[in-house]
Amino acid sequence: MGRAEKKKRFTSEETASFCDQIAMLLNSGIPLYEGAYILAEEVEDKRTKQVLMHIEEQVRENMPLFEALSNTGAFPDYMVHMVKVGETTGKLEDVLKSLAAYYERDAQVKDGIRSAVAFPVILFAMMAVIMLVMVFKIIPLFEGMFLELSAEVASSTKRMMDGGILAGKIMAGITCALLFFMFAGLFIYRTAAGERAIKRLAAMIGPFRRLSERMATGQFVCAAGLMAVSGMDQGEALLMAQEGCTNRTVKMRIEKCKEFVGAGESFDEALRHSSLIVGRDNRMIGVAMKSGAMDEMLSKLGKQYDEKVSQSLSAMSGRIETAMVLVLAVMVGTVLISVMLPLVGMISSIG
Repeated sequence: MGRAEKKKRFTSEETASFCDQIAMLLNSGIPLYEGAYILAEEVEDKRTKQVLMHIEEQVRENMPLFEALSNTGAFPDYMVHMVKVGETTGKLEDVLKSLAAYYERDAQVKDGIRSAVAFPVILFAMMAVIMLVMVFKIIPLFEGMFLELSAEVASSTKRMMDGGILAGKIMAGITCALLFFMFAGLFIYRTAAGERAIKRLAAMIGPFRRLSERMATGQFVCAAGLMAVSGMDQGEALLMAQEGCTNRTVKMRIEKCKEFVGAGESFDEALRHSSLIVGRDNRMIGVAMKSGAMDEMLSKLGKQYDEKVSQSLSAMSGRIETAMVLVLAVMVGTVLISVMLPLVGMISSIG
């Protein structure tokens, strides 16, 4: 593979589309290598085409699909492992359909996070611009007026004016520093290691901790549903879900759940005793286990968790926007008052 191929990483949307299209091709009876070739011919992006052609070449040589996917380095490890499970159990088409739904939900959650973050960042950038204009354009005008009239004003007014100018510069410096760290955080978040580090940091803050736990629990539910479709053993399924979990609290709950299952408890009881899924959701899982509709119930619960996460993100975004507007009003008001009051004093002393 070339350098461009190794650097290509499929997004959640691209992964969902790939799984869905391969599942449709399998359903129509088209061989995997021919399906990969058909997809490659339809793709315009050069790097994506190279990845698909590489898959086609290796599958044509009788290499398992999961191994060909792994060799490209373009797909998530979780997806590769689940494709391996699907090929081993003979349920590859079902697993691919479930993977498509899983990564579609994952893409929707990520879009929700981006939407929740984007507007506050833009608003904060506007705050920084306003502060810079005030400090380097408006305040210097007042400062020039002050220098012209400094001989005619009291020393207290002079100290107040100097303090106002200093306060404005400090506020502008703080705003620019915060903006720098915000953009640096967004840049770091684009890397895999940075994303994990920021998620761990966010999981330590109250509202973000609750949101992170809800997101991780939703991902666990979706993964459990996917594994139920593949016919995977519950112990192995819980182990895989634990490896893919990034939230420490939820990861510990999955570990406890795995221990309860190993001790002979039913899946719904293990979920309840580990505090992973409790209340009405847990009772629904228990009923689904008895009726043989476990995969459908977990899929439904996964969608419900996604909706809850979206609602939480919207509410959090609104609170952040409100807080930033208030901060902007306080900062701008502080600078204006600190400059205008001495100016009024100067005019009064001259008059």
